[in-house]
Amino acid sequence: YMAMSKPAPEGSLYPGKSIAEVGLDAVESGEVNIFPAEWRGVYRQWLENIQDWCLSRQLWWGHQIPAWYDEAGRVYVARTEEEAQKQAGEGVKLTRDEDVLDTWFSSALVPFSTLGWPHPEGDEKTAYDLYLPSTVLVTGYDILFFWVARMVMMTRHFTGRVPFKNVYIHGLVRDAEGKKMSKSEGNTLDPLDIIQGIDLEHLIEKNTRGLRQPEKAPIVEAKLRKNYPNGIAAHGADALRFTMAAYATLGRNVNFDLKRAEGYRNFCTKLWNATRFVLMNVEGKDCGVGATANAPMQFSFVDKWIISEFERTVKEVTTAYEDYRLDNAANAMYSFVWNQYCDWYVELSKVQLRGSEAEQRATRHTLVTVLEAVLRLAHPIIPFITEELWQKVSVTAGVRKADEDAFLMLQTYPTFDATKVDADAVARMTTIQAQIDSIRNLRSEMKLPPSQKMPLLISGPEAECAAAAPYLQQLARLESVTHVEDLQQAAQGSVAPVAIVGDFKLMLKVEIDVKAERERLSKEAARLAGEVKKCQSKLGNERFVSKAPATVVDTEKKRLAEFTALLAKVEEQLSKLPRA
Repeated sequence: YMAMSKPAPEGSLYPGKSIAEVGLDAVESGEVNIFPAEWRGVYRQWLENIQDWCLSRQLWWGHQIPAWYDEAGRVYVARTEEEAQKQAGEGVKLTRDEDVLDTWFSSALVPFSTLGWPHPEGDEKTAYDLYLPSTVLVTGYDILFFWVARMVMMTRHFTGRVPFKNVYIHGLVRDAEGKKMSKSEGNTLDPLDIIQGIDLEHLIEKNTRGLRQPEKAPIVEAKLRKNYPNGIAAHGADALRFTMAAYATLGRNVNFDLKRAEGYRNFCTKLWNATRFVLMNVEGKDCGVGATANAPMQFSFVDKWIISEFERTVKEVTTAYEDYRLDNAANAMYSFVWNQYCDWYVELSKVQLRGSEAEQRATRHTLVTVLEAVLRLAHPIIPFITEELWQKVSVTAGVRKADEDAFLMLQTYPTFDATKVDADAVARMTTIQAQIDSIRNLRSEMKLPPSQKMPLLISGPEAECAAAAPYLQQLARLESVTHVEDLQQAAQGSVAPVAIVGDFKLMLKVEIDVKAERERLSKEAARLAGEVKKCQSKLGNERFVSKAPATVVDTEKKRLAEFTALLAKVEEQLSKLPRA
């Protein structure tokens, strides 16, 4: 047994302190930081309520205990049998202890025993000074005491150093139902099967082999056939890595759902297709890099907006990494790439690529340089697809020459640059986005198909309307955009709904058959009134309210609120229709 709470003798590195106190001091002093912080309390509880540690295990593998016994039962502890023999005296028969050191004891020595300790020399001395302490240990919460605390205690006790500066504690991966994955239960998912794909029959064969209760094989098979009727499709390593990063919240457990991996596979596809679009539009053209780096470039507020959004994302990702919130880093990248860059900027760039040469050059420059920086930003989480794309994009972005060997992993990681954030451009773009969203809502309300282009009337500051017009026309699928001073007068009696965004009013100019529209809205109002009456009747029934489950009652209340709001909206539309 090793005394964990007994004070160390004089002459040791920490005289008067127990090995448990030494380990506790390392975290309390901040030499070792544990993330998330809540685990520091658990660590403290373990070491403040420590018990002696049995160092031996009755196993046939591991480090054999360095203790030898003579026939009288006296023990001799030494580095080698020769040293033990010298202690016992010549001719004394010795027998080595058959037990091995506890697994966690051997594991606790790893941070320094692998670096030439106790007397590192030459290259080992260099490694000892370089990697002790190391930067970060990533591990599960279930071995916080068994491994992490013991490494801290043993490393500090023997070397005076801490083994690592930071400890990142992650949750444990469970199946979609929250059950612990176990081969003996047949509910495991092999990461390689998610990456490469596997057909149903091989999946069943794999998961029904070696069950703890073989009689459960039919149950396991039935569940696999239900959950994976077509087996598991290939998702790729990057999609799985992104999934696990996005799952890395502060919770203790991760219920793995394959649909999340499908979503991140779609993200990788989105990034791939966006890169294809960019290269198709900029490759072999003047992008304002290299020989044309000093050529005139006229950046629009849209160009400045996407650059600002990228810088904001860099800041968010950097903070997330500093806080060991991989989920926040992954979500920030996902939002920027999918929403800002692909869904907005790529579409808006189609307008700008029809502008003057200086405007086109600026847009091509922005498209490719932001994309190149995005690939560097996302590389730690999705290294394979980003490396493949960067090899092409980096040449067009002027980062490297085509005949120059370079790897993305060795490039500079993006850092936040506040000077590139343009608040005015962000504000203008926010208005454009709100206007486009409002027009799309108008189309939805009027049940206009996406393929049908409609003219738009817009009132508000004329210069701003003119600047927004080509973007509205592109993304809202409009036939034309006309600025007017008085919307109602210009509409010439149109009864189409109007959207208000700040200082702007927007209306789709649509000819409506008033009689048919009145009939349609009247029928819809009658239907909604009937639904409201049904809900009121149920909620007015005391037996229903008192005996029905709370969730059912809440659902009925929500239905009543929704139908009431819809009825009010339809009645408002009806009131705006001119009388026959």
